[in-house]
Amino acid sequence: MQNNWLVIFKKTLKDYLNVKYLLVYIAITMLPPLIFSMSAEEAKLFKNLSLELRVEYLLGFFLLFAFTWVCGIAITMFSVFICSGFVADEVSNRTLIMVVAKPIRRTTLIISKFLAFVIIALCFEIVSILSTIYILASFFDLDVSSLFRFIELLPMLMIYSILVILTYGSLSTAFSTMFSSKMKALIPTITLIILSFFAFVPLRSVARTTGIYEKYYLDVLDVGYDLGNIYTGLLKKFNIKLIPPMQAIIGSFTGTYKIPRDGVKVDYDHGFILPELDEVKYHSFKHSFLKFMGLPLLFLAIGLLIFNRRDVH
Repeated sequence: MQNNWLVIFKKTLKDYLNVKYLLVYIAITMLPPLIFSMSAEEAKLFKNLSLELRVEYLLGFFLLFAFTWVCGIAITMFSVFICSGFVADEVSNRTLIMVVAKPIRRTTLIISKFLAFVIIALCFEIVSILSTIYILASFFDLDVSSLFRFIELLPMLMIYSILVILTYGSLSTAFSTMFSSKMKALIPTITLIILSFFAFVPLRSVARTTGIYEKYYLDVLDVGYDLGNIYTGLLKKFNIKLIPPMQAIIGSFTGTYKIPRDGVKVDYDHGFILPELDEVKYHSFKHSFLKFMGLPLLFLAIGLLIFNRRDVH
């Protein structure tokens, strides 16, 4: 007889790991790079460059797309969509009482569903990254060796994606234990994510200039900075270099780089553009990495505590 956790694990896989969901997700994640490839002025310029220059610039744009979209917004929203229904769907469908009436511990229910979700999210993420690489390689006529330069980025991107998946999946799971429907769980989760990212974009520079960023511990709440710090730190550890314009864009969203007025750092004495921008180091890479390893444990613990104390009718 199969263990209870394995039954729940397999059912969750069966519910979400299917071709229909995968095709919809791939179509959504491929949309921005596809639009860029077909319409952006930069894309038209790239086609006229030599293969070597084309690859260098495309690598920069791909890493930007990966951070902001494929390994960022897309996988975050996917995590929220799946995990927000773990308990809330059972409540709204009136099946929770049947589940907990069986010899299944509530902790087992949550952990089994969450583990299945992680497997599903990783599968979707790998396929979406490879699909994006294929689109860029096909549209810009890259050769096999150039294609492998993109594929070599996969391990680094997956490490970053795992942190995003675990953090926002566990956050959504915690909210799911508090509400009676998926929609009610989605609203505060998405609101919190939007505030944690976009609210800090205009606030961050003002807070740093006035000195309140560290004084009032805003750096602790600034998860956008920590995510940017992890991403740029992983790039360094894998010996991957971002071109200055891409550093400037990431820095404008996360605050991880000092952005000059013209977006690039110039050595005026010698008359050339420096290869990288100066980093802003409020936290070390280790600090940010451990923070995003600890947050999923905290969120899951909160969710389990609430769920185990919740009355089921």
